[in-house]
Amino acid sequence: MFEVPKIKSAKGKVKLKGDKSISHRTLIFSALSEKGERTKIFNLSSAKDVLSTSECLKKLGVKIHISEEYAEVEGKGLYLSQPESIIYAGNSGTTARIFSTILSAQKFPSVLDGDESLRKRPMKRVVEPLRTLGAKIWGKENGNKLPLVFEGAEKLKGGKSFRLDVPSAQVKTALLIANFWSNNIVKVKEPTLSRDHTERILPIFSVNVRCDSDGFIWCEGKPKSPKSIKIPGDISSASFLISLGIINKNSEVEIEDVLLNKTRTGFIEALKSMGAEIICEVEKEESGEPTGRIIAKTSKLKAKTFSGEIIPKMIDEIPILSCVAVFSEGIFSVKDAEELRVKETDRIKAIVENLKAIGIEVEEYKDGFAFEGLGEKAREKLKHEYYIKSFGDHRIAMSFFILGSSINGKVFIDDVSSISISYPEFFKDFEFLMEK
Repeated sequence: MFEVPKIKSAKGKVKLKGDKSISHRTLIFSALSEKGERTKIFNLSSAKDVLSTSECLKKLGVKIHISEEYAEVEGKGLYLSQPESIIYAGNSGTTARIFSTILSAQKFPSVLDGDESLRKRPMKRVVEPLRTLGAKIWGKENGNKLPLVFEGAEKLKGGKSFRLDVPSAQVKTALLIANFWSNNIVKVKEPTLSRDHTERILPIFSVNVRCDSDGFIWCEGKPKSPKSIKIPGDISSASFLISLGIINKNSEVEIEDVLLNKTRTGFIEALKSMGAEIICEVEKEESGEPTGRIIAKTSKLKAKTFSGEIIPKMIDEIPILSCVAVFSEGIFSVKDAEELRVKETDRIKAIVENLKAIGIEVEEYKDGFAFEGLGEKAREKLKHEYYIKSFGDHRIAMSFFILGSSINGKVFIDDVSSISISYPEFFKDFEFLMEK
C-alpha cells in the first residue's frame, strides 16, 4: 500500500517530456523512412509504452540510440528484418494496433503479444479491416485478442474504404499506413474526429494526407526522414498538474512547451466550462503541432454533464476530470464514453468503485456515470481513511493520487508502479509543485 502525500497548494513552472502519442508515431515513421536515413528526435517521451515501441523496432532490426539529449533512429525502409523472438508490445495499445499493419505487410511470419492487460483489449477493430486488405492473421477469439500470429503478406490490397464505428486514432493510423504497402488507395473515415497526430506528422515525413468530399482520408508516398524533429510536452500528463492548480487553494501552475492540439484539449474545454481559470497560449509549432503554455489557477467549479463529440477529445482524461469534479458544486455526469470499458482496465468500473470507496454516491451507466460533487469543502469533508484500487491502470492511479493529495483524509493506493507506463516523472513533478 502506498500512502498519498498531502499538498496544501501547488505553485511553479514545469516542462514535460514529449507527448506519448506523437513519440510512438515519430519512432515508427523514422524507422520506416528510407534505408540509412537518420532522424534525431528531441524530447522523446520516457514512458514505458514508448520504450515498448522502441524495443519492438529494435527486434525488427532497426538501429535506435537513445541519449539524454536526443534519440537517433536509422531508417530501414518499409521491409524490416525477421525477429528471433516474439514482438512484445507490453501495455501499449498504440504499439499493438499500429504494428498489426506493419507485421501484416512484412516478408516473414511473426507473433505479436503483450502483457496481461493488453491481452484483454479488443484487436478485431484493426484485425478485421486488415484481413479485408489481404492480411493473414490468427489469434485468440478469432483474432480479437493477443497474441496474434501474422503470416506476412508483403503487399496489401487497396481499393477499400473503411467507416469506423468508434473514433480511434490507433485504428485510423493502422489503416492509413496500409497505403505504404499497397498500390491501391486505402481510405478511412471516423464518426467523429479522434486525435489527428498521424495526419499532422506524416507530411513532415514527406507523406501527403488527402481527404475526399465525403470525409474519407488516405495518404500518398513513402516516409522520408525530416533529419530532426522536436516533440511538444505531453498534454495528458499536463492534465494532472493542471488539476493540482485548480482544486488546491492559493495555487498557480504553469506548464511550458506543451501540446495544444484541439483534438486533445477536451479536458481543458470541459474544465473551463465548469468555471476553471485556465489560460492557454499557442506560441509556436513543433512536429506539425500547436505548442505553447498553460496556466491553471485555483478555481470555483460548477459540475456539468459531458457527452457527444467532446468525449473522444478527452477520453484519457475522464478519470482525472472525475476526480476534479469531486470539488465541484452540483451533479457531474459523463455519457457516450463506453470506450472507457476497453482501456487498460474497465475505467468506468474503476472510477465508480474508487469514488464509492471515498464515500461518494455514484450512479453507473453502460456508457458513463453520475455523482454529486462536494464543492469547495471537499478537502474538509473527506477526512477519513480511504483505500483505492489502481486496477493496474496508470491513469486511475494518478487521478486518485491527485484527489488523495488534496483532501484531509488519509488515502492509500494499492499499487502505483503502473504510473511509469505513461508518466515516469509524475512524482518528481508533483514534489516540485508542492508548497515548500
